[in-house]
Order: sequence, then C-alpha cells, then structure tokens
Amino acid sequence: MKRVNVAGWLFVVLVALLAEAGVRAFDYGQSIAAPSSTVRALYEELMDGALSGKIGFTLEAYLEGLAIAIAIGVVVGVLVGGSRTMLDGSSLVIEFIRPIPAVALIPLAILLFTPFGIAAHRFVVAFAAVWPILINTIYGVRGVDRVLHDVARTSGVGRVGRLFRVTLPAALPSIAVGIRISAAIALVVCVTAEFRTSAGGIGAYMQDQYAALSIPELYAAVVLVALLGYGVNVALRAVQRRTLFWAGEERSVQ
Repeated sequence: MKRVNVAGWLFVVLVALLAEAGVRAFDYGQSIAAPSSTVRALYEELMDGALSGKIGFTLEAYLEGLAIAIAIGVVVGVLVGGSRTMLDGSSLVIEFIRPIPAVALIPLAILLFTPFGIAAHRFVVAFAAVWPILINTIYGVRGVDRVLHDVARTSGVGRVGRLFRVTLPAALPSIAVGIRISAAIALVVCVTAEFRTSAGGIGAYMQDQYAALSIPELYAAVVLVALLGYGVNVALRAVQRRTLFWAGEERSVQ
C-alpha cells in the first residue's frame, strides 16, 4: 500500500495559509479570492447543485475524448513504431501537426462536427491528448529488446503472437506514462474548450462566473478541476501499480 504524502499535503496547507494572509494583508479580495472564500464557495456550489451538476457533463466529454486518444495513439504508435519505413515516412507529419494548439482548432471542430450533432470539444480533447500517447507508444515499441523478439521467433511464435506476447507487454510502461500525461492535458483542454464555446460543463460554469465577476465561485471551479485531475492521476497510478508490477518505477514503490 502506498504511503500518504504527508509532506506534500503539509506544503499545500502552508501555501494556502500564505495565500490567505497575502490576500487579506494587501486587500486583494476584489480581484483574487482568498482560499477560505474559495473553499466556502466550492462547498456551497457543490451542495446546491450549481457546480456539482456540471461535473458529469465535463467528465463525459473528457473520458470520451481521452478514450479516442488512447485508441488512436496506441494503434498508430504500434504500427509506426514497429516499422522503420513508417516511422521515417510519418515523422515529419507528426512533428508538423503536434505543436498546433488544440484550442486553435475549436472553430474548425465546430464547423466540421456540429452539423452532425457531435460535440466539437470531444475532438479537441482527443487531438490534444493523442500526442503523448502516440510518441510514448512509438518509442516504447522501438525500445523493446531485440533479444526478446529473437527468442520468441526461435520458439516458433509468429508475428501476431510476438506483438501481443512481446512488444505490447514490453512497451506498456511507456504507454502508461503517456496516458497519465495525456489525462492531465485532456482535462485542461476539455475545460478550456467548454469555457470558449459555452458548451456546458465546468468550463461554461467558469465562463458564467467570470462574466458575473463572481470571483470566489470562479476560483472554486478551478479548485474542482484540480481535484478532479488529482483524482484521475491517483486512479491511473493505482491501476499502473497493479497491472505493471514488473516495471522498474512500480517495483521501487512497493
């Protein structure tokens, strides 16, 4: 069982106390919400449903976009990483498209997907999240020890068998890291897309509070997003520890 990071939580409390003292000492309450006001607003908005009702909408779009990114990133990454020709042929396209900010594609996504009844921000989330998974999958596949393939080949294991019994198990730790990175990126982009499009969810709630100059409620939504991101990361780490127990990082924490 992983121990609780007491030092980390104490540091969070220390930063919150310093922020509280700074806001009160310099009278920034009109533009920056104090942590106490933020926590109070978060509790009230969750209890009356104004904010809690938005969580499901955001998580649905977030998980759908992340699932699409995982499917595309792993499949394409295995194909590209398993062939030097495909890697050379696709590397220029990947490096050209990868730096494009996902939020810059929101107008294009609305134009392409909205007429078909598809939420545009799901495409934006998938686009932003696919790259860490794709890159980590490619290099995870490329980094598999050739001796493992040679042993499997001499043992009579075919190409498909080597893919599922050698390549994927060896590349899974790298793929898992890519998924954890993409999970955080996907949540940020999902909320940002909702904020820009007012499509609903936590992002649209933040847009409403920003327009109404409701600073504590706006900061409460920001804290909620941070808590959701932390929860997702903890869940992914737990799954990684249980399923990838042979990986070096996971052995060191057991």
